[in-house]
Amino acid sequence: MKTTVSYKKLFTGLALFIAVLAISSCKKNTIDPSGQFNIKVVNASATAGPQSFTLAGNVLVSGGLNYTDASAYINAPSGKNMVTEFKNAGTNSVYASGSLYTANGVNFTVYLAGSGSNARVKNFEDDLATPNNGQVKIKFIHLSDKAPNIITIKNSNGDEFSGSLVRNLATGYKYVAPGDLTIQVAGLTSKNSVGTFTFANLQAGKIYSLYLTDDANGNVVMNQVLHN
Repeated sequence: MKTTVSYKKLFTGLALFIAVLAISSCKKNTIDPSGQFNIKVVNASATAGPQSFTLAGNVLVSGGLNYTDASAYINAPSGKNMVTEFKNAGTNSVYASGSLYTANGVNFTVYLAGSGSNARVKNFEDDLATPNNGQVKIKFIHLSDKAPNIITIKNSNGDEFSGSLVRNLATGYKYVAPGDLTIQVAGLTSKNSVGTFTFANLQAGKIYSLYLTDDANGNVVMNQVLHN
């Protein structure tokens, strides 16, 4: 009987510990009061209209962020499970929300993607180290709902940048020569062409993100963000 009672106490204590742990893990906006990081905000949703952006309840972009617009990097407190919200400009109506975990001193770009029930907030850490030898540093991000879930990305010579980029993810950084760059995107399984996109006059020493998204007519497009 004593053993049974001891086990009951043990299980009761364990259940209480798990409950406290679960509550702690769900706590929103755990801010590091001494930490800072940098965040760039991009509107990649053609149908969203102008947006504002808040991080952990603090307004970082106060409105007017239109489709393809990107803010400068904004210095903000770092932390865990910080709530990110895109809101229709001039209102408190949340268009899409997410969360961000970040360490001190890092750089992130946060994107509004999709529309309606598919609206979402996606975060990608940025490496702002300048490319060497006069090269251009680029990465690709798949945010299109109209393109296949998994795509391939090549240049005009057929050299592969990514053999299987999944929606809502990014590639690692690639290095290319400055000047014009033509990108060919296709579905991984179907092999059907999604589109060919040309970026003119990429500058040596610059860092770009090239993100696949959809325009207001549902066409798949690729846009660029400059990071330095």
